[in-house]
Parts: sequence; structure tokens; C-alpha cells
Amino acid sequence: MSDLTIDAVRMALNLNQLKAEVTSWNIVNASAVDAPMFVIDQSATDALLGAAANGPTSVIRDALAAPSSPTMAVVHEQYTADRPSLDQLVADSVSAGMNYQALSESLSRHFGLMRLAISGRSGA
Repeated sequence: MSDLTIDAVRMALNLNQLKAEVTSWNIVNASAVDAPMFVIDQSATDALLGAAANGPTSVIRDALAAPSSPTMAVVHEQYTADRPSLDQLVADSVSAGMNYQALSESLSRHFGLMRLAISGRSGA
């Protein structure tokens, strides 16, 4: 994994953490009729991650590193009668958690391989 890949995985980790947080808020407010439903707009994040997979690395690396870059999803409040079911919200929460875990495990393995390459042994 290059630094660019690590930055992209970090962004995906942040996105999945945000998804879990937003979904948990929606679960808490599932029975409150007047509470807003929170929805994530991740189009900027998806575009940047897609560009990271296919574009010139210098432009993408700069965008990922810039603190003011629109690389994080935006959360919007919606007041609507059409709410997902509680089962759907729980499934969304589990999905975000599983994605986060898979990304974390891949980074852990990557860093373990780096440690092995540097030290020549698998121990600390």
C-alpha cells in the first residue's frame, strides 16, 4: 500500500465511522415522529476515492491531505414521513461496523507486513 492508499483507507474508515454514528442517532430517534432523520451525502467522498483509484496521484494526494478539502461526507437533516424501518437502520449500522472492521484489519495486516519487511522477523 502506498501513502495514497493509506490515506484513502483512512478516509473510508472515517466515512464508515460517520455512517455508524448517524445510523445510531436515527435508531435512537426512530420512534419520535417529530425528530429529524439524518442522511449522509457522500458524493464528494465517493468522487475522490474513485479518482484515487484511477487518477494522477499528485492531485489526489493533495486533495486528501488538504484540511479544507470536501473529502468527508455531509450530514443533512430531513423531516419526512418516509422513515426506514428499525430493522433497516440496524442493518445499516451493522454494515458500517463490518466495513470499518474489514478496513482496520487490512491496515493492521499491511503494517504487520511492513514491520516484517523492516525487521526480518514477525515479533515486535
